[in-house]
Amino acid sequence: MAAAALPPRPGADATVSELRLTSLSVSPGGSLNATLEAVLEIHNPSPVAAFVHAAGRAEVYYRGALAADADVPPGRVAARGSESLVVQLTVLADRLAGHAAQLYDDVVVGAGDVPLTVRTTVPGTVTVLGFLKRHVVVLTVCDVALSARRAGIQSSSCRIRTKF
Repeated sequence: MAAAALPPRPGADATVSELRLTSLSVSPGGSLNATLEAVLEIHNPSPVAAFVHAAGRAEVYYRGALAADADVPPGRVAARGSESLVVQLTVLADRLAGHAAQLYDDVVVGAGDVPLTVRTTVPGTVTVLGFLKRHVVVLTVCDVALSARRAGIQSSSCRIRTKF
């Protein structure tokens, strides 16, 4: 009876709906610091199950190199509900030092679009009818082109996977 009440694939999905460069500074020594703001949208398609998630992780990669990371705050998404989470990521120049020439080409020489991959991991529990529980992890990988000249994402493509 309990197995019939628990949907075969309960869970949630997450996408990066916005990614903005919120601050950029260059020190006299030439080091670059930037802050990115990512908006993570978590949607729970289940008509009967709530999704309570613990703190997760968000990571930003530039050409395969980890450029920034941050914690995703915990929260709760009601059945058929959605939640928007804002995550601040600080990009440090030392993480991008090996890609300085490529970054310069992307921002200055090219169209100004910086190719990034944003990965999020959000662990949580799906609860049906208040007592049937199942642990899930929502994994999202989004390839985005962040414009250094115009505000925000110029293009994006996301892949979502839920592990049970």
